[in-house]
Amino acid sequence: MQSLIAAGAGLGGVFLGGYMTTRREDKRELRRVEKESGYLAILVVAHLDRLANECLHVSLDDGTSEGRPAAQDGETYETTIETPTFDPLALGVDWKVLPQGLMYGILNLPYRIEQLNNHISGAWEFDDQPKFIEFFWARRFGYAELGLAISDLAKQLRKHAGLPIEEPAEGEWNRDACMQEQMDRITEARKARDERYLAKHRAEIASAVNSQGA
Repeated sequence: MQSLIAAGAGLGGVFLGGYMTTRREDKRELRRVEKESGYLAILVVAHLDRLANECLHVSLDDGTSEGRPAAQDGETYETTIETPTFDPLALGVDWKVLPQGLMYGILNLPYRIEQLNNHISGAWEFDDQPKFIEFFWARRFGYAELGLAISDLAKQLRKHAGLPIEEPAEGEWNRDACMQEQMDRITEARKARDERYLAKHRAEIASAVNSQGA
């Protein structure tokens, strides 16, 4: 009986020792993740904010310089702001400390930029010179939309790491509101263009019908 008690005590001691070791390791891992998350957030938020600012600049680029077509011939509209790039893997942080959805959203940004640029290139290829209206609409709208998504990722990252989320006061310049304004303007411009085309098409049909009936 004593031997069974001794054996049980020994097994209990082994179990307790293993449990305590696991608890200590878990606490160390938790502290490491918290430390890594804080460092990652501070570093990556700065890069995301910079990237969102670059997207804003592209969304404002209408192909003009000082109110005139930007190309040297004085007639052709051309870009004045380079499209941004982003390489998150070059930041040297442990991305695995982030929640999966947030990590995916940030690491997927290079692909989103690539896909957007491909779409914009397609718009340029079939657009009309010298204004390249569709190209600039696609470029400005696309980067405004991307900039808002990046700004949202930065807010999510701040919230995850417990960092302050700074919102502009009423009446102050607001980057996100500016990008949304560009999207709204382009949406309205496209709508007005489509309505003009539709009205013209209807007028042509009516004219053709009248000509046949005359």
